[in-house]
Amino acid sequence: MSSSPGNRVIVVGAGIAGLAAGHALSRRGFSVKILEATSRVGGRMTTDRVDGFVIDRGAQFLSSEYGLLRAMARELGLEASLQPASPWSGVVRDARVRRIRAGDPFSPWRSGLLSFPAWLRLGWRLGRLARTQTARPLNDYSQWSDCDIETADVWGRREFGPTTTDYLIEPLLQGFYFQETETTSRALAQTVLAFGAHRSRTLAMAGGLGWLPTALATTLDIALATPAIALIVEPDAVTVVTNETRLVADHVVLATTASVANRLFPTADEVERSLLATAYSANLNVALMTRPEFRLPASLNAVYGLLVPHRERRHVAAIGIESNKCRDRAARGELFNVMLAGNSSRDLMAWPEAEIVQAVLPEVERILPGISAQIAAVRIYRRPEAEPLSPVGRAKDVRRYRERIAAAPWPRVLLAGDYLSMPFTEGAAESGVWAAQTILRAHEKRQTRPADQVVK
Repeated sequence: MSSSPGNRVIVVGAGIAGLAAGHALSRRGFSVKILEATSRVGGRMTTDRVDGFVIDRGAQFLSSEYGLLRAMARELGLEASLQPASPWSGVVRDARVRRIRAGDPFSPWRSGLLSFPAWLRLGWRLGRLARTQTARPLNDYSQWSDCDIETADVWGRREFGPTTTDYLIEPLLQGFYFQETETTSRALAQTVLAFGAHRSRTLAMAGGLGWLPTALATTLDIALATPAIALIVEPDAVTVVTNETRLVADHVVLATTASVANRLFPTADEVERSLLATAYSANLNVALMTRPEFRLPASLNAVYGLLVPHRERRHVAAIGIESNKCRDRAARGELFNVMLAGNSSRDLMAWPEAEIVQAVLPEVERILPGISAQIAAVRIYRRPEAEPLSPVGRAKDVRRYRERIAAAPWPRVLLAGDYLSMPFTEGAAESGVWAAQTILRAHEKRQTRPADQVVK
């Protein structure tokens, strides 16, 4: 690292939050070193290639409303690789797939997912949300703190009724974030529905989402397989200790999971400790690759994402039909990303692969008849910490933390990661950019102060 005082930054973690922070700071002339404990960048935004199949291992898609990630893709020359996924999704009700088309407000009723009165109520409430909340950022959880006052279940049943809560809100929260309506804040549920109010489109990246962090990493100084093992905060600097060396910086961005940051940052204050105690949902992603002979049932033609509500499932919360997301995902046959619900993922996390497949396959067979005899390969991705849980109070804690750090004259340690914002890739990137902008503002203020007022 450069020894220039003032502009030395160490970022711990090369997930999308750490990469976004490092990118924003390096563009402004800061000396940035990123430490990554594993052998690859991207964190939960990585891609595997297996026998002609392209498997997104964690994050599954982008949205047309992801302004930060789309801007990065443009800057890196990847915008042409962003492709709209099929507009069709499905929700299981009464053991049947109910097809919903993005942009068609009538499809929840026409498909039989919702009754006519429930559909009317949904449209009226969503219209009201669209009128009052379209200007609210969808990637900054702190801006939704006024909604962080009750659970998604209480809010959903009051505003939309039990049917819409059980067959729309619940499967969205579980299928995307592996979280339960009874313990998740209304703030997150309201944000998820706001994507619909914005008429967002689902986007895939040709070659897999892992291309974005990989391309971003080529512009940065990153040390792979270099875990940080301790953080020493002193009045005039911060030292990050690794197994090989000690690195001194003016600022450190901890862009890791809350559990790792909690271990590294024992001197955190009360506000920080509240966030560092954030728990995570678990996820098992079972990638099923089929032989070319397998054919999708007609009900799933053009359907990309299938959600399975609590009333209809045992283990499986969602299935991604990857060839309908992006054609390059399966050169031959079909690829299905089977996502287990959070509680099932926790229960089955330590099971051997064959036993997990055996537990899940009967449920998948009911939706995809004949798949059991046509499986060519299986990959299982285990994530004990998949998404930060969003109980009532987390958005308020994030806002409180950001306001306190913004008021600090010279913040030494800044937290970043999806638990510091929305629990998806754009939220993680937003948290990294926020950390970088906070450091930049501190430097700008310092440069305008008289020399005798500078606080280290």
